[in-house]
Amino acid sequence: MFVGIGLVVSVVFDRDDERWWAGPGFVGVGVLLIVVFSMVNRWRDRRNAILKHGVDGRGLVTEVNPTAQWESNDVRYFRMTMTIEVPGWAPYTATARQPYHRTRWDRIRPGIVVPVRVHPQDPRRVMVAADALNNPSLKPEPN
Repeated sequence: MFVGIGLVVSVVFDRDDERWWAGPGFVGVGVLLIVVFSMVNRWRDRRNAILKHGVDGRGLVTEVNPTAQWESNDVRYFRMTMTIEVPGWAPYTATARQPYHRTRWDRIRPGIVVPVRVHPQDPRRVMVAADALNNPSLKPEPN
């Protein structure tokens, strides 16, 4: 829409008019929005691929670091380094980012076990598969 508006404005205002910049400005904003939305869609598709085709496993958290990213005043992202265990695979180390509500920050610490989903072809792509309240388990899941 912005690109179309920019093209129309570019036709209406010529270079001699003081508002000539409006056309290229709208075109630029339109192109920027297209790039941003395509990046968001690509991220969402990659995440959905792990949810749909991922392999279930568990991660023993060995290190927790809060990130600078916040979803709201009460929800903050944490980067967790984990030892990943997937049936039939050798244990390995990976990291994942996960948002947690302020009321659960004291539960996010080394030693907890969280359910994970692992991309079947790229084991570095791991996501925490916690419940709706992001409550990780404090005890190992049964084998």
